[in-house]
Amino acid sequence: MEAKTLSYALALTGIALAACAVAFALFRRERGVWIYAAGFVSAFVAYSLLLGQGDLPRAFSCVLASALLVFFQLCLAWGYRSRSGARPGWPRRFWAYAAATLASLSLATALVDSFALRAILSSCLTAIAAIEFLAAIRASDAAVAPILRLSARVVALAFIAFHAGRIALLAASGDSSAALAGDGAASAGLTEDGLANAYTLSFSLLFSVLWAGLVVALDVADLLSQLGRKNDALQAMATSDELTGLRNRHSLEPRLRAEMERSSRYGLPLSIVLFDIDHFKRVNDTWGHQAGDEVLRRMAGLASALVREPDDLFRWGGEEFLLVAPHTALAGAAALAEKLRLAVAREAFPLVGEVTASFGVAEWPPEGSLEAWFARVDQALYRAKNGGRNRVVAIGGDEALPVASVRIAWRDEWSSGNELIDAQHIRLIELANSLLAISLSGGEGESDAVDALVEHVKAHFADEERVLAEVGYPDAAAHAKLHAGLSLAAGELRTRLGAEGSSALFDFLVNRVVVEHLVKADSLFFAYTRGARG
Repeated sequence: MEAKTLSYALALTGIALAACAVAFALFRRERGVWIYAAGFVSAFVAYSLLLGQGDLPRAFSCVLASALLVFFQLCLAWGYRSRSGARPGWPRRFWAYAAATLASLSLATALVDSFALRAILSSCLTAIAAIEFLAAIRASDAAVAPILRLSARVVALAFIAFHAGRIALLAASGDSSAALAGDGAASAGLTEDGLANAYTLSFSLLFSVLWAGLVVALDVADLLSQLGRKNDALQAMATSDELTGLRNRHSLEPRLRAEMERSSRYGLPLSIVLFDIDHFKRVNDTWGHQAGDEVLRRMAGLASALVREPDDLFRWGGEEFLLVAPHTALAGAAALAEKLRLAVAREAFPLVGEVTASFGVAEWPPEGSLEAWFARVDQALYRAKNGGRNRVVAIGGDEALPVASVRIAWRDEWSSGNELIDAQHIRLIELANSLLAISLSGGEGESDAVDALVEHVKAHFADEERVLAEVGYPDAAAHAKLHAGLSLAAGELRTRLGAEGSSALFDFLVNRVVVEHLVKADSLFFAYTRGARG
């Protein structure tokens, strides 16, 4: 093929690649891609200047064109270094390459009018610049797929070999020898027919496409790598708790079902431990949510350090944690829970001091359902809470829910100093204990016990409001409003008792109305009722 035809093909390929590179950079808007685009534009300008030899001043068609080709090779290394995070992206030695290119070609053009000599110098400098791309790829081997590393090395080494072949052809052409001998012979330029020019134009066309394809492949690989990292980050966010670093409840069910299948297949025991920080709301209310967050982090770290290798710890939500204990029967899981309980009780938490936790343990019954299993461990934790907290309660998979010896004991500090209120408070405790015993035993009469407790609460609220008005309690109106809210909530729960069971109502009456209201709200007026005793 004629050199002129090849030169036109090279020019058209160059403008197409430069246009695509610029469009790609405008779309991506990333520094590394912009550098690649600058390199392809400079290569197109260089080809255009080289093809204008004989018509343009040598400072443009020879010196500037060759410098731009060296700059193109440096841009490939510069762009990749920027994409891979290498610092600096443009090292000082790159300036040395540029300066050496301009100085040597300017000197050769001024002293000797030889196309071959200038071409040899240009090829030497371009090949040296291509080595920088190899070095950039080698420096980031771990971040590049093996097939891409191999492809980049093959293209770069083939490119260097191409220039070595070009230098050999030019040296054998006689033009460079004549120039060095001072004969002043000069070649007309790159568009003249001849083996060296045909070789140069053909391989320049080939490597223009190869470099463009390699840059696209490396960029796509980098995008896929970024996408993979983002997916990993999203997966971590979806399956782990940001505060404690533990896995969250969204990742719990797949793990449990896998363990249940393994347990069923091989006849291995499987247990879970659900534990809850006692009086955690008091921690937040007293020391603030930052202190509460620190307690949660310390609790997670403490539990993680104590669990065994096959076990897995999850943050269930709020102040609750769940431990999956494969190959562990109920007794072993209860012993593990007790170990955790003691460690928590002995730990000195920053600012807060002593913190305790309650633990529920349940073993998975073979062929049982996940929902029933969770109901058991939740019931076990519920008993631990209502049994005084800071304790372990275990329920096996094949046992009926046993009667727990749990009672709410009256405390002297709950005495208000008013005989009527104290008698009614004591009666509230008795009714709550009766409801608790019936609920845990699964016996009949729970509905009647609930009704009795609700009726006594209403009567007690009315009498208490009257006494507070008599003693001049300044917050009597707010306290009455609190009573009204509790009564309304209890009534709404009571209407749903048949449809949803009594556990929610039971928890509300015993914990919110009897214990929590008595300890927190009623204790505020004790100074007035005790002062009015005499």
